[in-house]
Amino acid sequence: MKSKFFYLLSICNLLAFSFYLFSFSKKENTKVIDFQDKIIKVRGIVVVDSFGVERVIIGSHLPEPNLSTYGSRANSRGKLGVSGVMLYDAEGQERGGYVTDDNLGNAFLSLDSKTQMQLLLLSEPQGAAAIMLNSHDRKNTITLSTSDENASVKLKKNEKNIKLYENEK
Repeated sequence: MKSKFFYLLSICNLLAFSFYLFSFSKKENTKVIDFQDKIIKVRGIVVVDSFGVERVIIGSHLPEPNLSTYGSRANSRGKLGVSGVMLYDAEGQERGGYVTDDNLGNAFLSLDSKTQMQLLLLSEPQGAAAIMLNSHDRKNTITLSTSDENASVKLKKNEKNIKLYENEK
């Protein structure tokens, strides 16, 4: 008789617990939030590939360039760094970006090799602009720059400056 009573009590407890457990799974609790007309404010977004390597970082105060290791946000550029979008290759190596610096307000677009900046487009807040093309060893460079006061073209071949005519009339 005791065993039947405990068996019946166990079944009642199981049913009561099941009803209690399923009472928390109502459809009203699983709302889908519509972000279509919302603004999301964040300090950064990191996009990683299927191996977990950082490929794109969008952020305020981007990390320092990493010259020999996989993507890491351990070092920060600090208050006088750059903010914007940085691109990384499959090894996590910085390969370029579009950023503004926090000190002077310059805007940069750069494309990098594994160790050097190969192409730089620079725009200063006052209106000056420059384009710089560099060989890997920096022995050969082309620089085009302009401002309200001056415009220049500078060429360097095998570490020797190529003389161009200036102030032609």
